[in-house]
Amino acid sequence: MNRWKVKLFKSIPWSLISRSPSFGYVNTWIGIYPSWAAAMDAIPPGTPIGYNQKETKEIFLKYPTARVRPSDYAVLLHLRNILRNGMRVVDAGGSIGMGYYIAQKYFPLPESLEWVVFDLPEVLEAGREVAIREGEKGKALRFVESLAQAGACDIFLSSGSLQLMEEPLSALLKKLPVLPDRILINRIPVWDREAVVTLNDLGYSLGPYNVFNRAAWVQSVEELGYTLVDEWACSESNFFSIRFHKGTHLDSYRGFYFVRNSPETSS
Repeated sequence: MNRWKVKLFKSIPWSLISRSPSFGYVNTWIGIYPSWAAAMDAIPPGTPIGYNQKETKEIFLKYPTARVRPSDYAVLLHLRNILRNGMRVVDAGGSIGMGYYIAQKYFPLPESLEWVVFDLPEVLEAGREVAIREGEKGKALRFVESLAQAGACDIFLSSGSLQLMEEPLSALLKKLPVLPDRILINRIPVWDREAVVTLNDLGYSLGPYNVFNRAAWVQSVEELGYTLVDEWACSESNFFSIRFHKGTHLDSYRGFYFVRNSPETSS
């Protein structure tokens, strides 16, 4: 964003920005910044920051538990093929556990499966309430506020959330006791140009939002000892564009499936 636009943006009261037709109420993006810290610094004082808001909880309390998007079918295909009895899935940024509910809709989940959702406190409150409403309390679904609480897992899953996290995927994986055998990542914005951070305007809050360089992002996972075995377009996610910046539209987000190399493969 040009300097005058930054100055203008920071001088406009947040109450006016959130109600302006030019910015909209949900999912618009403003500005290009070299880092998460720089994006945070551009947020006007007094602005609610990020997804950990009461409004987010209210949205997820009303959200369909098994809403399926086109890109979810790739995740479902791989989950159906790899889930086994006794496995644990860690769903990072999994909100109310929608991945769990969607999987249940299409195939029976293995016995003694544990599905652990890691997310923000307000979102987790919604998830726990929905689990009680759906009769899932005490079953496979569990909610935690940190990856340390999640424990070791067989499958690391994240759909539409890594772009909202300051820490890169490689750093998140290193917080687990051991690296998982499988990684499923869905609906993240990647392109061939330099990685940037923008600001995501939700209408009720504003927060940093990563756009990844595809090659560098894939390499960061492969360097941990993984092989990329599948990639797909998320056709429903074709609305991304950073305001005031031409050429930043994305026709599609992407999804990725990684498998950890065996000792023989990695040696």
